[in-house]
Amino acid sequence: MNVELSSTDARRLRGGLSLVEVVVSTTLVSLVLLGAMDLLGAVTRDRTSTGDTVRGHLLAQQLMTEILASAYVDGDSSPLFGPELGEASGNRTNFDDVDDYHGWTASPPQERSGAALANSTGWRQSVTVQYVTAANPATTSLVDGGVKRITVRIQRNAQTVAKLVALRTNKY
Repeated sequence: MNVELSSTDARRLRGGLSLVEVVVSTTLVSLVLLGAMDLLGAVTRDRTSTGDTVRGHLLAQQLMTEILASAYVDGDSSPLFGPELGEASGNRTNFDDVDDYHGWTASPPQERSGAALANSTGWRQSVTVQYVTAANPATTSLVDGGVKRITVRIQRNAQTVAKLVALRTNKY
């Protein structure tokens, strides 16, 4: 018994995909993969940003703790604002009062001894110390009124990731 199939029936029985179906499915898979890669990139950038922020705050807290533990003013008879002679050696080992840190900066961040912290390429620490008025610590002063504002800034690749501000009084 011979049965002849029409061309329409023959196409229905034929297995496989047409070229149009292959192109459409490849395009859909490509779009899904592009979306997944974009999402993965966003997650990675977010994790890096969060990690930088946490590390920046830890570096800022460590440096601020060191500064606040220092004396308000140098015990010498003629204290200068900023490092006194013999204190400015590139590291902080000789800093003995708060304003010695004014203008200090390091890239990469350093320990007090001057040793660079590991894995810190692209990072920068900087400190500003200013006299402020006791009545309004947001207002800077040219003379010592008993209050100093200390600002520690941590940057990574020229972007500030952490900034701490503290006040130090001569009553501490």
